[in-house]
Amino acid sequence: MQKTIWTMLVIASLSLFTVGCDNELDVAADWKEVAIVYGALNPNQTKNYVRIQRAFLDEKQGAFSFVNNQDSLYFDTLNVSVDEFANGAYTRTYNLTKINGNDAGIVKDTGVFYSDENILYQLDGEIKASMFATDYEYRLNIKNPITGYECTATTSSVGQAEVYSPINETGGTIYITASDEHFVIVKFQEGKFAKAYRVDMDIRLEEFKLDNPSEVVTKTIKWPLVGLGNTKGLSGFKNAEYQISSSGFFSALSQNLEVDPTVGRRLVNFDFTFYGISDDFNTFLSVSEPSISIVQKKPEFTNIENGLGIFASRNIRQYKDRNFNSVVVSALKQSELTKDLGF
Repeated sequence: MQKTIWTMLVIASLSLFTVGCDNELDVAADWKEVAIVYGALNPNQTKNYVRIQRAFLDEKQGAFSFVNNQDSLYFDTLNVSVDEFANGAYTRTYNLTKINGNDAGIVKDTGVFYSDENILYQLDGEIKASMFATDYEYRLNIKNPITGYECTATTSSVGQAEVYSPINETGGTIYITASDEHFVIVKFQEGKFAKAYRVDMDIRLEEFKLDNPSEVVTKTIKWPLVGLGNTKGLSGFKNAEYQISSSGFFSALSQNLEVDPTVGRRLVNFDFTFYGISDDFNTFLSVSEPSISIVQKKPEFTNIENGLGIFASRNIRQYKDRNFNSVVVSALKQSELTKDLGF
């Protein structure tokens, strides 16, 4: 019995010694081809774009050795298409074209990553918004013809919002006073498959030197009225209404403009934009928000099968170059936040 115990201890010691002598730690898994995809279809755009990049890892060099290498970020050859389905029945296929976004006015920010080219895949064709009786679904297909690697993703097209207030298809303007008790009413009918809405107002104004009024600079300041307000359901056609304090209008101007007695300013017009986003897009944005808790580790979200990233839908409806109500100019001179800004 003692001999058996002794033998077992010797074997255990040898095993520990063998493990202890191996100082190499393999932190890199076996290489696997993975695409990282970002795309959000919008029925109100004549062209839609999908970004497709590589995920990369090397067991001998750090990641920063590759971030400025085009071959590490982009695939040489890909076949990319989008299939359309109406109420579940296949209707057509769009083949996407590989382009350099920098040449198309979609310039990639410079930084540590390669930015000489901004490789995108362009979809030329009509993306249809889901309607009352027709649901439109789009399936993205990506294939590397050299390696055989494939990944796919599917999204339901977000329907159009029917806007009632403060502006609409036939006209309307925005009425703002300096009173703390005044509110702007944003009212609209939710589009089908929309999970959340954001509503922005882009305020356009001109600045000029008082001693040289011909020297004019145009500026645009964003006032976010509704920030990702959740809808009442994905079935759409429910009425949403938000009461927005008018004080936000004056705050947006005061936070972006400096008091300068040599400068005069005047309002020009404004754009109103409704951003409706799909359920998966809303989840992706929520997961991607910075964490304010002590736990910084956040779950990852992807709807790409055999890949990473997001392929989603949105419906962006814009009302451009709308005129301000005349009372707004008077309110700018009365508000404590804007009375010294030269309006």
